[in-house]
Amino acid sequence: MYLLFVVSTICFLMAFSLKISKLILIVILREPAELLSLRATSEKIRRELSKISMRDNYIEYVQTERKLVQLEKRMAELRDGFNGRKVIYEYGVQYGLYAILTLGLIIVSIGYRYTPVVVFGKNFNFEPFEKVLNFPTGVPNAVSTVFWIVVNNFVARTVAGYVK
Repeated sequence: MYLLFVVSTICFLMAFSLKISKLILIVILREPAELLSLRATSEKIRRELSKISMRDNYIEYVQTERKLVQLEKRMAELRDGFNGRKVIYEYGVQYGLYAILTLGLIIVSIGYRYTPVVVFGKNFNFEPFEKVLNFPTGVPNAVSTVFWIVVNNFVARTVAGYVK
């Protein structure tokens, strides 16, 4: 009976692995402190630049603008490095989580392929579909692990398609 819940849990985690990996990335990956401080400095310089009149104080305006350009170049370098690292982490976490869950599902399906997930009493008759339901087990009126995995994957992906 525990296979019922284990397989269902793994299948639903696989279906929602993209959303789970995004939540993990929020915790793991943050912008560097230097980039945040440069952004705050850039905003401060922009405010100063908006207060300076270009007609009255041209030299001061140009000097402030040069500071801003240098600051933005440094921010672009930091942002490029961060974005490269972010892409690596996004794909690594997303596909790593999916690979771990897939490996777990493969182990469950191979290890318990002859174990039925649910066995119904003799009062149930699954006659036309009985061979498909209990394929590797051979136990009458039973649902096999392999069939349960297929059904759960379909249901989990359908539910994940509706959840935004």
